[in-house]
Amino acid sequence: MEAYNFVTIASQTYARSILLKSRLEMAGIPCFLANIGDPNGVEVRISEKDAAAAFNIVEEVEQASGEGKEVFMKTLRSIRRIMVPIDFSPMSIKAARYALELARVLKADIRLVHVWFSQAGEPIVFNEVYAYQVNFEGLLKEQEDEARQRIESLCNELKQRVRKEKIRGTHIDYKLIRGIAIDEILQMADEYKPGLLVMGTRGKAHEGHVMMGSTTAKVIEKCRVPVLTIPLHYDAEAFEQPSRIMYITNFDDSDFINLHKLIAFVRPFKVKIYCVHVHIADSVVLDEARMKKMREHFDREYSTFNIECGLIESGDLLEGIESFVQEKQIDVISLVSHKRSLISQLLKPGLTRKILFQSEIPLLVFRDVQ
Repeated sequence: MEAYNFVTIASQTYARSILLKSRLEMAGIPCFLANIGDPNGVEVRISEKDAAAAFNIVEEVEQASGEGKEVFMKTLRSIRRIMVPIDFSPMSIKAARYALELARVLKADIRLVHVWFSQAGEPIVFNEVYAYQVNFEGLLKEQEDEARQRIESLCNELKQRVRKEKIRGTHIDYKLIRGIAIDEILQMADEYKPGLLVMGTRGKAHEGHVMMGSTTAKVIEKCRVPVLTIPLHYDAEAFEQPSRIMYITNFDDSDFINLHKLIAFVRPFKVKIYCVHVHIADSVVLDEARMKKMREHFDREYSTFNIECGLIESGDLLEGIESFVQEKQIDVISLVSHKRSLISQLLKPGLTRKILFQSEIPLLVFRDVQ
């Protein structure tokens, strides 16, 4: 595991540093902010290997005005958007209510998205082709009208709470789309450009057949946006700001960048982050050396932020995670989606059901920067 060497590309006001950060990320250059709150300026830091490309963007942003600046501002505003796919199952409704609690703190907008599609051609058999066509169109219209009523009802419920509880800086709307759930959710994420997707999972309940199980897992695999999953039996009504987050590392090269992203994301909540690796092999000396390097890095880069690094010794990945969650009273589990790493193990059918669909606490998944 090779640590990144970071350099400061600019030191500016908070507003301009956020603007530059969004522009760098648009160009595919991972970055993070340091010394937030320092009157001398917020530092924008990047990996040394990206310095040459980043300097051109810094100059571009400095000179940006008019239409060019507006493009950057649109990207900046997208950071404060939350998208919630809804299928009207109890767990997706709970996810929407949890999203409102996040929006309260982040001053974020919320978009509810429901994808409806016809199943009329599968179980129904008509004797006449004409009758099939007439009834098929009628069924489609009924299905769309019912979906619209339900999504409007949920949207209005959240809006009423915004007004009643005087939640500022949060606007709520919805989109009703006909198509295949996964495809349309990913397409809407590309168009709306949210900073976060919030989705429901079954948790430890398996009552009935609901769409959001496999859909959530597939969205996590493919979505470019961080996905926060909310278990069915998580008490969103008694929401408290997360204060203890468990970040599971598998010592991938991208962990430094991804942890910076996590820190930037959770900064408004003033959390403690436990950066841990579940040690299940015989290479304890190597794992200790890797973890020491991570600890030194974050002591240097985030000396004022509460991060604790360590190893969990366990013969089973899931048992090690569950024990740590209980011991430290973890509020959110976080990890990074890698094609050939930890998330690949977690998305195997047996293990997925245990950690993703049976977890009692939210799971935040970031996509790999590679």
